[in-house]
Amino acid sequence: MYMPKINTLEDITDILAFIDRFSFGILISINQNRVIGTHIPILSNKDPNKLKLHTHIALANNQWKEIKGQEVLVIFTEPHAYISPTNYLKEESVPTWNYMAVHIYGNVSILHEANQISDVMQRTMIKYEPEYYEKWLKLPDDFKDRMLKGIVTFEIDVTEIQAKAKLSQNKTQKEIDNIIEDLKDSQIPSYSLLAGYMDRYSKK
Repeated sequence: MYMPKINTLEDITDILAFIDRFSFGILISINQNRVIGTHIPILSNKDPNKLKLHTHIALANNQWKEIKGQEVLVIFTEPHAYISPTNYLKEESVPTWNYMAVHIYGNVSILHEANQISDVMQRTMIKYEPEYYEKWLKLPDDFKDRMLKGIVTFEIDVTEIQAKAKLSQNKTQKEIDNIIEDLKDSQIPSYSLLAGYMDRYSKK
């Protein structure tokens, strides 16, 4: 990812919070000499010193068949918005796009042990719908076994993190304030979300 210094996000606490909030990411690897990706919920162990990611895909998805031992790329992204030049003080200005994204590289391994697979799925349920997890515990074991046999679960040992927050850091505070107000006035939810991040980081 193109990473100008001014847009680089280095605070690991912020990065971990971002990937936890926008956890529906893309797992990218090589399969049959082609780059492929799967959109999937991805968990982290939230350990800044030894970060690991966990995820799963359907057994019918061929991505897992050649993924063992690869360095994969996982992409997390969500709030983004078109930025109109009408927000700038200079007439000679052009449009752009503001966004936040985290790219994580890591070495992937397939989890084979039943307790490892179950742990990842339990954590996934607890994160997204703890009420369903309580129901899951009461379901018949043969049903749960069939469901778990239909997925492939991964652990990714993180080797590199690239985190980017392109939030008009090269503009004046007045222009940033103009953009924030413009985004807040939008009817697009992600624009308002981005405005919140811009407001936060412009005051750091």
